[in-house]
Amino acid sequence: MRRIFADVKWVPGLDHVHMKTRRAKVHLDALEREVGIWLKRPPYTIVEQDDLDKAWHYYMIGIHEAPEEIPMLVGDFVCCVRSALDQLAWNLAHLDQGRVFTRREERQINFLIFEKNDSTYAERRKLFPAAVADVLDAVQPYVRGNAYRDDPLWQLNELWSIDKHRTIPANGNDVKVSFFPLKIDFTRQSRAFDDGIVVRVPLCDVWMSPVNIKPTVEIEILFGDYLSASFEISIPRLREIYEIVANEVIPRFACFFA
Repeated sequence: MRRIFADVKWVPGLDHVHMKTRRAKVHLDALEREVGIWLKRPPYTIVEQDDLDKAWHYYMIGIHEAPEEIPMLVGDFVCCVRSALDQLAWNLAHLDQGRVFTRREERQINFLIFEKNDSTYAERRKLFPAAVADVLDAVQPYVRGNAYRDDPLWQLNELWSIDKHRTIPANGNDVKVSFFPLKIDFTRQSRAFDDGIVVRVPLCDVWMSPVNIKPTVEIEILFGDYLSASFEISIPRLREIYEIVANEVIPRFACFFA
C-alpha cells in the first residue's frame, strides 16, 4: 500500500538547534558522573619502599589512564554544542528563502568563530543577512583582542578542532598528596597520567606514627592539548560554555525567527 506524503516546506527555526543543546547537556551530565566514578575507584596505585641508608620512606604514585568513556563523552558534548551553532547558522543564512547559494557557499555556511577580523571573516559574514552579521560580529572572540583565548566560543571551537582529528586528551593538572596525620602536603603539576609521582617522607615519621600512614591523592582533570596548543579546560568550564551557548548566544538570534 502506497502512502503519499504531501510536500512540507522547510521553515527556518530553532527547534532542532534546541534539540542539539539538550543532547549536549545529556552528554555533559554523563561526563560528570563518569569522572566522579573514576575518581572514587581510586584512579591511582601507590607503591611504598624504604631506603634505610638515607632514612627515607618513598611513596611512588602512578596515575591510571582515564577510561575511554570520559574522552568520548567530551567529544560527544563538544560535537553537539558546535552542531547546534552550525544548525543555527544554516537557519540564519536561509532566512531569505529566495536567496540561492552556490554549492561552495553552502559548504561554507557555519557559525562563525574567528579570533581575527580578517578577510576570510569579512567574506563569510556575507553569507548571512546584514542584521544577522551584525549580531555575529558582537559575539566573535576577536572582540576580546589578545584575550581571545579566554572566549568560550573560541574554546569550544578549539576542542571541536581537536576532536575532529583525534580523541580529546584527558590530562591531569595539580596532583595534591596529603599525609594525615603528618602535616605534609605535596602538590605537583603532573600533566600526563603516565607520569609517576614520587614523594619521600622521613623514615622516622613513618615508623613512629601511631597509625599506618597512607597518602590521600586529589587530582584535577582537564581536557585539551597542553603539548601543541597549550590549551586545557576543566569540567566546570565546559558547563560554563554550555550555559553561555544555550542561554546567551543562541537566544540573541531568536528575534530573527519570531
